[in-house]
Amino acid sequence: MVIDSLEFARRHEALSGRLQLSTLPRLVEVLFDTSGSLDFKVSGETAGGDAFLAVKLEGALPLICQRCLGALVFELSVNSRMMLVEPGSPWPDDGQTGGLEDEACDAIEASGNLDLAPLLEEEILLALPIAPRHEHCEPPAATTASKEASPFAKLARIKCN
Repeated sequence: MVIDSLEFARRHEALSGRLQLSTLPRLVEVLFDTSGSLDFKVSGETAGGDAFLAVKLEGALPLICQRCLGALVFELSVNSRMMLVEPGSPWPDDGQTGGLEDEACDAIEASGNLDLAPLLEEEILLALPIAPRHEHCEPPAATTASKEASPFAKLARIKCN
């Protein structure tokens, strides 16, 4: 999925499909399992003399609950817009479209061979919760073998005698 980002945007092209979770190496690290996929749509837009990519991602991600270490289904819904800045052109100022203060649009450098998979993976990672947890769950219970292996378990037996 490699595109010429400026031409893609100027022609108002669109690309959609399914993104397999197992093909996203950085995302795999936070997933409970890698089975499944996400739906995506990337479309090109222009406004005035500026070119944009609109990205939409939807699907369920099996994250790892940070409390119980079990599977947590996270419903992902991302709608983002990125302003394409030609190489060598000045970046937008803070108050402009695509600037640092613009929460509706980010600026990225345009590329003649933009690989969409890493771009989509980055948008997914930015949308994830920092510490995903179930609303109600228990931490994993310690096994009896680990209790016996603890030096404090031996001290507790001595103290009881």
